[in-house]
Parts: sequence; structure tokens; C-alpha cells
Amino acid sequence: MRDYQREKNNQWVLPHNLYRQTLWLIRDYGRLKENYTDTLEERNAPEGGGRSSKPGDPTGALACRLETMHDRIRAVEKAKEEIPAEYFNGIWNQIVYNNRYPNDADRHTYGKWKARFVWLVAYYMKWI
Repeated sequence: MRDYQREKNNQWVLPHNLYRQTLWLIRDYGRLKENYTDTLEERNAPEGGGRSSKPGDPTGALACRLETMHDRIRAVEKAKEEIPAEYFNGIWNQIVYNNRYPNDADRHTYGKWKARFVWLVAYYMKWI
């Protein structure tokens, strides 16, 4: 199934490229979160100490990378909080794993909440 954005009766419509970019951010959430925690744990591990022969500012570069990952993780998590729990698992599984929506609600209901979730992620990323 392709990445379809409902356009009729949808107040949460995004431009096509932004919609796709936001979907891929949501799909990358697990890797981002894992990479973020691994980087923090690696940074807190005791080192051999001493100076580095690498040019530049490795601490500043690491801080920028961590901040970017944290902003992306935070945007997805803040959007998660605004979606009702009974719909969230179906929406998440449809976006990340391309599964069908569960039969506990109408597919239009899931479509409405999915559109809102994707829009909220883009909003919290300050893309709109």
C-alpha cells in the first residue's frame, strides 16, 4: 500500500513532500531512540583521557547531533500524547509496519486520527 494522504474532508492536509518526510521521521523513531540512548551511554563511559588528534570540536558536534535526535524524538512523543490510546496502536502499526487497521473502529476514523498524528509531528518539528 502506498503512502496515501486523505484529501477530502481532511483539515490536516500537508504538502506531498512534507507528508512523506514526516512519515519517514515516524518510521525512523525506533532507530533514533536507540541511537540516542546508545550515544548517551557511550559518552558517559569512562575514557582513556587525553587529547584527541582530530581537528574541530568533537564535543560540540556530538551536542548538535544529540540535540537534533532529541528534537525529532520529542516531536513524535508529543504528537503521540494527543492521539487517543484506543486508536494509536492501529495508527502506529499502519505507518511503521504497513499493517491494516484493526476492526474495532471504522477505517475513516483511523484515517482521521492518522492524518492528525502526522500533521502534529510536522507541527512539533516546526515544519509548518
